[in-house]
Amino acid sequence: MSFKLFILQTFGKIKPTEKIEARRAALWDDYQEFLKVEESDELKDYLELEKWVNSEDFKKRKKEIESLRFKGSREFNQLNEFTRLAKSKEIKKYLQLKDSEELKRFEGIKKSEKLKTFYELRDFVEEGEYQKEKKQIKGQVYKGSVEERQLLEFVKLKKSKLLKAYFELHGSKELAEHNEFSESTELRDYLRLRNSPERDKEKKKKLRELKRGFRIKKYFRFERSQKLKLYREALGSHNLERYYELETIINSDDFIQRKAYLQDKTKFEKSNAYAKFNQYKQLKNDRGIKFFLAFEKSKSYKNYLDVKDSFDLKRYFELKKITESEEFLKRKAYLEDKKKWEKSEEYSKQQHFLSMKKFPHLVKYFKYLGKNDFDFFKNWEVVFEELFDTGKLDEDKWITNSFWGNKLVKGSFSQIGDLQCFNSGKNIVLDNKKLKIQVKKEHAKGKVWNPASGFMPADFEYTSDMLCSGESFWLEEGIVEAKILFNPVKQVVSFFYLLGEKASPQVNLLEMGAKNRVGTF
Repeated sequence: MSFKLFILQTFGKIKPTEKIEARRAALWDDYQEFLKVEESDELKDYLELEKWVNSEDFKKRKKEIESLRFKGSREFNQLNEFTRLAKSKEIKKYLQLKDSEELKRFEGIKKSEKLKTFYELRDFVEEGEYQKEKKQIKGQVYKGSVEERQLLEFVKLKKSKLLKAYFELHGSKELAEHNEFSESTELRDYLRLRNSPERDKEKKKKLRELKRGFRIKKYFRFERSQKLKLYREALGSHNLERYYELETIINSDDFIQRKAYLQDKTKFEKSNAYAKFNQYKQLKNDRGIKFFLAFEKSKSYKNYLDVKDSFDLKRYFELKKITESEEFLKRKAYLEDKKKWEKSEEYSKQQHFLSMKKFPHLVKYFKYLGKNDFDFFKNWEVVFEELFDTGKLDEDKWITNSFWGNKLVKGSFSQIGDLQCFNSGKNIVLDNKKLKIQVKKEHAKGKVWNPASGFMPADFEYTSDMLCSGESFWLEEGIVEAKILFNPVKQVVSFFYLLGEKASPQVNLLEMGAKNRVGTF
């Protein structure tokens, strides 16, 4: 062992591997937990709660809640006002009557058709309409009426000479025969001969014969009669038209009924006005109407009406609803509660904050916050890692030759003086997450590099192996860590080294064997 390694181990500078790994793993786990907490909603909630709990608003709110009392509160005043109104004599009487059977009966009658009829009849009787109709009905008599005058006029017309002559001839056989003869050939011949200016003997003879004829004589005798004259005068006359007009009127049902009504001595007793008057007297004595009129004038009902739409009653019911509400009762109980702060949402949030403050992961987070414990993880990134935990060698990462051997001879080679040849991975064993490089005493053929003659075949009595990352990973700077267990044998030299693109320099990070050294070129 080198003196440097001896001193480091003697003074405890080189810690046991298990402790180093355990501390590193624990710190890594803490770092992962730190990152998780740092991005969590829980931390945001905690910081918000911390800010709120330490704020002036929180202190002010706590003071407000703790200072709340029922006495002097709005609820206290509302309850007092309600109690005062509930004791009011007027409101008490109102409430007694409000749901009483008397009021229900009164309201029922008030909405009834009977009361409506009573009021209408009372107005009819007491406001003069009844007397007016009574006087009017009794004043209607047949004598001197329009109907009497119409009937007298009709009788007079019917007895007149003009209409007597008209009705005697109208539709008679005599008039029909006269009218028929007026269109006859005999009359036309007679009138033609009579009116002719020139008459010979034959014509005169013919005229005399026609003139002596019975029908001609009868025609002209009727034509010159007073009866026909009156008939023709009556045709289209005003008297005839008036006669027919009056005949229609006096024969109508309305005229007959009106005449009978005017001649009836008991028409008032049969009138609607008289019936209304009798109905009014009956309703006035009705028990329900009497009750209604008496109740309407009572003091209790007057108080009911005075209070019904009053501000005090509205306020009473408003306060009753408020003071009996679940919200009011809860608020009252809350204000009277001596532990209202402990039951508040703010207190609950404060306790939640204090509870969170003790969460192990949050305690650990604030322990590391602002410290440099995680600087190694923050400043360095793992770019190459091998745990040898797959059961076989990962050929994407490793070659079992040296970098230059792989490039130049596609295999391994040894240096002059080496006793072993490298066995292309045959001496490498993976077991339980460990990689072992074995040195065996056995005959083998290989190559030796001779600067003067190049690569030369050689026989060896020992075999060993090597691993190189040259085909998968290179670095210019960084941290290289490896966990290597050595069982030092002076005859066997083992290296863990770094090599660049050139054969030198070679940095031996660790050398074990004849000499135990670290960090040599």
